[in-house]
Amino acid sequence: MPTVEARSAADGGPVATDWAARFRQLQASGVSTADGLDELGTAAWFLGRMAECERAWTAAYDAYATAGETDAAIRCAFWVGYMLGEGGAAVKAHAWMSRVMELCRRRSEEGATEAAATAALCQAQEAWGAGRVADAVEIGERARTLAHEAGAADIEVFATMGLARALVTAGSFERGFALMDELMLSIADGGVGERVAGPAYCAVIASCLDRWDIGRASAWTHDLNEWCDAQHGLQIFRGECSIHRATVLGIAGEWTEAARVLADVTTRERRPATLENALYELAELNRRAGRTQAADEGFRQAASLGREVQPGLGRLRRDTGRLASARAGIARALSAAPTPGRRADLLAAQVEVETDGGDLEVAADADRELRDLAEAIGTTYLTALADRTSGTVLLAQRRPELAQPVLRRAWSGWRDLEDPYDGALTRVLLARTARALGDEEAAQLEFDAARTTLAGLGALADLARLERLAASVPAAAAAAGLSRRELEVLRLIATGSSNRDIAARLFLSERTVARHVSNILAKLRLSSRSAATAYAFEHGLLETA
Repeated sequence: MPTVEARSAADGGPVATDWAARFRQLQASGVSTADGLDELGTAAWFLGRMAECERAWTAAYDAYATAGETDAAIRCAFWVGYMLGEGGAAVKAHAWMSRVMELCRRRSEEGATEAAATAALCQAQEAWGAGRVADAVEIGERARTLAHEAGAADIEVFATMGLARALVTAGSFERGFALMDELMLSIADGGVGERVAGPAYCAVIASCLDRWDIGRASAWTHDLNEWCDAQHGLQIFRGECSIHRATVLGIAGEWTEAARVLADVTTRERRPATLENALYELAELNRRAGRTQAADEGFRQAASLGREVQPGLGRLRRDTGRLASARAGIARALSAAPTPGRRADLLAAQVEVETDGGDLEVAADADRELRDLAEAIGTTYLTALADRTSGTVLLAQRRPELAQPVLRRAWSGWRDLEDPYDGALTRVLLARTARALGDEEAAQLEFDAARTTLAGLGALADLARLERLAASVPAAAAAAGLSRRELEVLRLIATGSSNRDIAARLFLSERTVARHVSNILAKLRLSSRSAATAYAFEHGLLETA
């Protein structure tokens, strides 16, 4: 039977396969052999035709078993169980995996290494699902070794994938990510079968994003996109692939394209686990863009599917002035002990809302926990995020001299990651720090840089917050209770201007200016204009234009 595939690039790119054409060919030929039925099931799986996939692989299993090809029957049964499990049919998936285990037990007694490897893989997956991470690591190591010895490439890929995930969860980040890199390079080199490439890509990239390893996620997402593009008619991995791509695009500041990709997923995706994530990510982009109603509706839809919608919803509530609701929602989500990646985002949001009129001790505790996470995982993104939250807390504690170097370090991290949005948020904090240190000119330069970036991104909610901050009275003036107009008068006093000059400059009456001068001296507890001038110099309140 002719195959419908061709090398997509002369330099050894992914093999291009037309799965729709292959499926039609196999159906038209009326395949009845075990190998033909197995291939038909694979084509149906790639096309997202799960009922036809189940029928074909079940028939292939029966044919292999009848022919006494037990190893092939085990492989086929494993794929049926895997496909059903991924599709949410947990009861049927468990029944098939139990069948796999029984077949493996019988073959292992005959000394079949591949069967022993498959059995170990199933045991490792069971341990992982039950939350026994240490067991998943130990059994996964054995499964990987057995699969390699047996030359069972697909089983070795699954074992490596599971082992890497378990190692990262157990805190062995260096080895876990090294195994992921090794696996990704094997796929890129064509050393991994097309049936296992998709699951491997998705699992590895999901693990990278969960630990905010943006560098790895970006690199492997690029390769995943190429692989998906080469699989014509592909449906089964398109949703996850698109969400990964949108996440990377969003971090790079390509919000319009990220929103387009996510909107496409929400219109065609049927699997709840994928759809809920697309809805959440799209709602978060809408929140940043100031589309409050669309964001609120998106978060509600994601929540209806079971997705935790914090901290996105909390940030939306903060943006709309409902700080108490934001604080309660984020605290509640943290109490549910989410995965490290989501926990880090929640902790950062908790620092934001608690330093914005909440409990500073809660913010400091969240900052410390985030710092511990960042140091344990060690990715650039989490380190920069922890630096930003530390700077936020120090600024709230009125220690700008300590906040400044930490925020500078955070800014360098965002620049290295080419993350404009987080970089702009950090520059707003640097502006506030410069203002607190009395350098209004530096503050305005930072505000201007952040304003340019946020305006380019269309981050309307953050732009509005920036403008409120940029227009506010400097910290020293605010602490003394001076209004914006009183600050203007004080600055003109410091230039040596008389009341008449000030009145002409500000289009006020001399009587009004005299009242402002009297109020300024009273608030600053000073007795003369010269003392007020000295105060303005000492506290960095002079005109910076």
